[in-house]
Amino acid sequence: MIIIKLGGGLVAPKEWEAEKADLTVIRRLSDELVQGVDPGKKMVVVSGSGNYGHKAVERYGISEARGIARVRESARKIGEIVRDELEKAGRDAELIIPREIFPGGRLSIAEDKTPVLYGDVIEVEKGKWKVWSGEKIIRKLTERLRDVEMIVQVSREEGVWDRQGLIIPEINKSNWEVIKQDVGGAEGPDVTGGMLHKVEESLEIARDCGVKTWIISGAVPGRLKDLLQGKRVPGTRVG
Repeated sequence: MIIIKLGGGLVAPKEWEAEKADLTVIRRLSDELVQGVDPGKKMVVVSGSGNYGHKAVERYGISEARGIARVRESARKIGEIVRDELEKAGRDAELIIPREIFPGGRLSIAEDKTPVLYGDVIEVEKGKWKVWSGEKIIRKLTERLRDVEMIVQVSREEGVWDRQGLIIPEINKSNWEVIKQDVGGAEGPDVTGGMLHKVEESLEIARDCGVKTWIISGAVPGRLKDLLQGKRVPGTRVG
């Protein structure tokens, strides 16, 4: 099984107006997923929220029921768009609502459909809610599914950059503390932490589940398909 995260800044740029998806990019990436992954291979797609969930959290917050409902509704919309475009590209897909399976709900994945998830507001304790990023969703999926072979984070960036402006080819527990100071958080409205958060969640997945993550650019046509077909591409491997 492969898990692919479509970065929110890629599918719904945060500098755009609220709830505006980049359909051109989503359609191209959907085509690359369908062309790059064998029809018989299981795949899970997780969408970032971009200008959907992040701007909704900024505007409404999650301290009251009304705000939580607004954020959840907005985040779900981008998940629905990604699901629809995957189906148009030729891959049967179904939307899975994260709050219905996390933290302790039943996770059921149909054999003939590709699950699509997204960042969501989760009740982690009675009366206590938190925003779970796409990266957090991926970590929980990897812990529970146990047959995940690889994770791909598709970003606007070519990978993780060092202070000289070069892509760091590999990040692991041995070099992370040295590299960490060079890795930025989020730019613009991002309630989940940006690149720093991606790397830290990916390192935890590698430590706990033994699964590596590739961070690559989805802004370059063909890059995702090439990686999925086993070709070498620029990017950062984490784990």
